[in-house]
Formats: sequence, C-alpha cells, structure tokens
Amino acid sequence: MSESINVEAQPAAETAPTPKARRGPRGKVIIFGMWCKGCHLCVDFCPTDVLAMDEDDHPYVAHPELCSACHWCDTHCPDLAIVVKPI
Repeated sequence: MSESINVEAQPAAETAPTPKARRGPRGKVIIFGMWCKGCHLCVDFCPTDVLAMDEDDHPYVAHPELCSACHWCDTHCPDLAIVVKPI
C-alpha cells in the first residue's frame, strides 16, 4: 500500500529584511577635558563611533545618539577623563 504524494513546489514568499528598530542612546558620555591628555584610545576603539577628536586633539561627543553604554571608553581611559552614565 504505497501512496504517492504530489507536492508542488511553491515559490518562497519574498520577505524583505525588516530594518531593526533603532533604540535611543543607552548611555550619556561625559568628558573631563582638563584631565584628558589626548591619547585617542577612546576615539580609536569606540565600537559605535560616538566620539571624535577636535582641532585641539581632545575628544568630544560627536554622535551621542549612538552610545550603547558599552563602557569601553571609560574603563580604558588612562586619565579617567571619561564617564558613561546609563540612561
């Protein structure tokens, strides 16, 4: 008793990748400019490019809305010149 099942191949429904909902900033970066010696560590290694260097070779918060509060900048700053406060 063998039955044959005929399954027609149906085209796969084309699903466009849905854009990931962008969340707001998760941290607020505070930089103490007088303490900073301009080593560039915070700017070079920020995973979300929140920080940038100004013409005086000091970091500033260029894109605060991108901060993910990963705390890389404040834990690696040799001068303790950066604080990230969770929002």
